Amino acid sequence: MEIGLYEDWMKPQVAKLFCLQYGVNEDNFSKLIDNFYEHPFQKDKCIRIVAKEGKTIIGFQSFIYWPYEYNNKTYNSFQSGNSLVHPNHRGKGIFQKLLNYLDLHCKELEIDFLIGFPIDASIGSLLRNNWQNIFNLQWYVKIWNPFSIFLPLNKKKINTHFPNKNLFPKNKVIEPFIKLSNTKDFSEWRSIHNDEKNYFSFYFQNGENEMILKLKLNIRKKIIKELIIGDFITTNYDTIFIDEAFSAFFNELKKIKCISIVSLAINDNNISNLKSILLNQRFRKIKKQIYFCFKPLLDKELISEKDKWIVLRGDIDTW
Repeated sequence: MEIGLYEDWMKPQVAKLFCLQYGVNEDNFSKLIDNFYEHPFQKDKCIRIVAKEGKTIIGFQSFIYWPYEYNNKTYNSFQSGNSLVHPNHRGKGIFQKLLNYLDLHCKELEIDFLIGFPIDASIGSLLRNNWQNIFNLQWYVKIWNPFSIFLPLNKKKINTHFPNKNLFPKNKVIEPFIKLSNTKDFSEWRSIHNDEKNYFSFYFQNGENEMILKLKLNIRKKIIKELIIGDFITTNYDTIFIDEAFSAFFNELKKIKCISIVSLAINDNNISNLKSILLNQRFRKIKKQIYFCFKPLLDKELISEKDKWIVLRGDIDTW
């Protein structure tokens, strides 16, 4: 078995691995590879690792370029993506070997750190590979209109009040916390892979202070219409301003009766006071959480300090 970087000739075999694991059509996934990994934004940045025996690909692991910012610095950071092992070769430690490749080659690949949002079945593998589960994202929910279950969904009206746009602040944002980048090229690449009919945005400004909420519509149990706040971009972390921006958002949401609940998943260890703002806005913490794992490579001192991270549901590549 050899572990190495992905090459173009491997594409049909990797597509077949996806087909075996997820039941997707090979041709359709081959197109997804082109649109996701081969897009100009990712092509020379993302890392794809394979396990092979001779010319046969038996394992695949991707790490997508996922830039975080902190104090005007952009990190060369990556999110753990698709993990595949051929059914005939499972139980041989292939996933660990794919992960170990980055420890051996982090300097040449210039990796500052890795992040991941594992499920129950995979978090153990990351922890055995010396990843740190420094915190989990905590879900908060606000009941909006319980009678909305009797009302039809009106996407046109939602889009009127919260247009589907890639919005950016007019003023420069220098993040005092570790937060996902909101550059135009990164945001536009992400939007290619989203169903635009389910994504919306809200913009608020008071003087020079600006805040943008990125929203996603999610239908639960066919009748519960959930509006998820996946991300926020702000030019000022002042508690009064952020609370004012959330109040303005809910004042606008009053014009839409078909939404049942509003939800938000955050690192509530963060010192930005967002947790207290959510409680003030009558959000309630629920038991549901999302694992967040982190592995520093070149930047060993960064920031396993959990109070410096602002991470939300929209940080996940499948947002």
